[in-house]
Amino acid sequence: MSDFSRNYLASSFWLVLIVVIVLSGLYFIPQSFIDKHELRNIDIFSDIRKDSTEISDMEDIPEPPRMDTCKTGLVCFDDYTPEQNGLDRFFEALSNIDSLKRPVRIAFYGDSFIEGDILSGDFRRKMQEHFGGKGVGMMPLTSQTNYFRQTIIHDFGKWQSRSMLSGQFSKLGISGNVFLPDSSSWVYYQMPKKNARDSLQRVSIYYSLKNGTVNVYTRFNKSESSQMQLTPTDTVISRCDLYAKYGSVQLGFSYNPSLSVFGVSLEDTTGVIVDNFAMRGIPGQSLREIPQHQFTEYNKILKYDLVILEYGLNVLEAKRTEYKHYENEMIETVRYLKACFPDTDFLLISVSDRSMLKDGNYVTMPAIPAMVATQKRIASESKIVFWNLFEAMGGENSMPEFVRSTPPRANKDYTHLTFAGGEYLGNLLFETILYEKERYDTQKAYQSKIKK
Repeated sequence: MSDFSRNYLASSFWLVLIVVIVLSGLYFIPQSFIDKHELRNIDIFSDIRKDSTEISDMEDIPEPPRMDTCKTGLVCFDDYTPEQNGLDRFFEALSNIDSLKRPVRIAFYGDSFIEGDILSGDFRRKMQEHFGGKGVGMMPLTSQTNYFRQTIIHDFGKWQSRSMLSGQFSKLGISGNVFLPDSSSWVYYQMPKKNARDSLQRVSIYYSLKNGTVNVYTRFNKSESSQMQLTPTDTVISRCDLYAKYGSVQLGFSYNPSLSVFGVSLEDTTGVIVDNFAMRGIPGQSLREIPQHQFTEYNKILKYDLVILEYGLNVLEAKRTEYKHYENEMIETVRYLKACFPDTDFLLISVSDRSMLKDGNYVTMPAIPAMVATQKRIASESKIVFWNLFEAMGGENSMPEFVRSTPPRANKDYTHLTFAGGEYLGNLLFETILYEKERYDTQKAYQSKIKK
């Protein structure tokens, strides 16, 4: 009898059943990471699974005590430190900014949400307008965002770059990058506004050089170039400061294979400096790739007063509501950073709203409130300060409003901000810090009065 006359219906049924069982089982495989990058679960029933956030997980987060209600229009910080003093050192530095003899410095770590200095750039501008200071702070030598970043004009040539995303590398700088020279490497920075010419005072080059020397050719404001020399040092990180009144600077480096450049800072010698350390695609725990001694040496030089952490978007899956593995990883990451920056305050910012298409409308992903709850627990367990950005931007279904606003505050991916959205949220963060500092100043004055 011909094989074509056989009935394969039963065999096909069992084959399909086995495949469905196997794929269904993949959903229950525990969350796992490769080199601190999370592997996402496979869920073949995600489109028909009931949308639900784990309310019980959100309800078990302790709410920190408050002395009073928040100012109308603001979402105040949740302070999970034992003494409710999570930003006191930062506020004290701002209060004594004229006598510090150094800038008040903020490290703003994040993912693609703040890439191109979105949000952090407007936050910096507001802080500098109020407390003083100029410049954009730490800059990379190369960048994927130099073509659209608005706070600095940046150009470069003949550099090799390594980062946290490149795998293990023992010489990562504080931004998670290191830049290696090729022949005749160069970099150019210019403040974008005409009235910014001659406004900055210091260029700082952060580098490591083990053997030989490197000639550095400098040109300020497109004037005649001059030359200086970098010499070998025994320190993990060396800093070379150039002082001049400038609005643009070009740096050229002679080739030396033992040279590693970690960044260039464009800044004033007083006021506030905000360093944007954005890297697309990382969930946050990758910061532990930066060796602790690198962090420690940087902090000895820069003396950070506040570290802001903005992560989580790269972990989200639309309908996934359990992030325990990520929570544990980030608690460990915050502990690691607190050990690296023992005298620094920490602020963890939640994810923003993010939309998915459902029944023809863009609505908040069920993953968003679950991730916000996860991040609140991270802050609570780590005993640091938390800001609910999701609530601050309007809460549930606020992202479509951002997209539809004029001008648009978010892109049509319903995930990332436009510069207008960055300005709006950067101003909100500044206003919240200013209000929290006013409460700190009032409480400090009251305690001082009682002691008298």
